[in-house]
Amino acid sequence: MQLAASGIAPGEVRPIDVAGEEYVLWRGMDGRLRSTPRWCPHLDHDLAEGHVSNEELVCPGHAWAFDGDGNAYKRNEFGRIDPKGSVATLVIREDDGTVVLELS
Repeated sequence: MQLAASGIAPGEVRPIDVAGEEYVLWRGMDGRLRSTPRWCPHLDHDLAEGHVSNEELVCPGHAWAFDGDGNAYKRNEFGRIDPKGSVATLVIREDDGTVVLELS
């Protein structure tokens, strides 16, 4: 799948379909694109409705966070980070203003 790199601004979350698989893309505040499956593994909340906090995508349900490198975790109000497992990611390349996405 390909799309225009300029079409995803920092902080934006976009649902996409790659070869019949549902994912979300987001651009962190550092400008890097990241991905994770669209549905949160905790309670199936739609991550397309999540928000970006720095470089992480945060689930709208119970605030699980996804780093785009395949890690899911929960941060509590005291700063502790509880690992919650791993999730799939896409292979993402940005070439000449185009984003190329592939299943990993």
